[in-house]
Amino acid sequence: MKKIYAVVYIFILVVFLLAGCAKEPSVTKKDVPKVKEPPPAPVVVKKPPVAPPPPVVEKLPDIVRSVPDSKVWVRYGKTKMGENYYNQTNIARSSNIATVTVYRVVTDDCRKQMVEEVKKYNPKKSIKYHYYEHDVRVDEIDCKNQKWRVKELIHYDEKGKVLDHHTYEYEPWQNIKFVTDHHTLQKSICVAEEKPAAKKPAKKKKKK
Repeated sequence: MKKIYAVVYIFILVVFLLAGCAKEPSVTKKDVPKVKEPPPAPVVVKKPPVAPPPPVVEKLPDIVRSVPDSKVWVRYGKTKMGENYYNQTNIARSSNIATVTVYRVVTDDCRKQMVEEVKKYNPKKSIKYHYYEHDVRVDEIDCKNQKWRVKELIHYDEKGKVLDHHTYEYEPWQNIKFVTDHHTLQKSICVAEEKPAAKKPAKKKKKK
């Protein structure tokens, strides 16, 4: 009988254990959130560079060009910036340095360039340069070393009024480039160095 009771007890215990396990909640695996992939980078379409509009070139008024006195001013050349003359009556010389005054009747291209340059720092003043007609410059020419530098510069309008005046105290020397107006000026005013006189052979003393 005891064996029967023991078997029944074990059976009942197993039933209770199975019932308890059935009541326990089942463990569910948490869903791992999916990582969203970043959106693709937008396609950048490079636009062709747009050229800036051409600068508006002001139409300059017609002006009367001056003709310097031929008894004072000698024409020595013409460039795209103007017609050049030098004053032959007041050339100062000291050692190898010649100081000369230059008169330039400016071209329309030079006038337009000056209008644009002055407009950058003084638009009101640039209006007067519409009538820029000539300038007078004092240059120093180093005849021996073929260099030059400016000492003074005055701009005039067509009526002879001063537009601007600059003086230069310590302007650096610049090389005179070949086939330029300064090269022509140098050849015109620089005095050629005198060749040393050939020594005459000493006379032979007559024997007494």
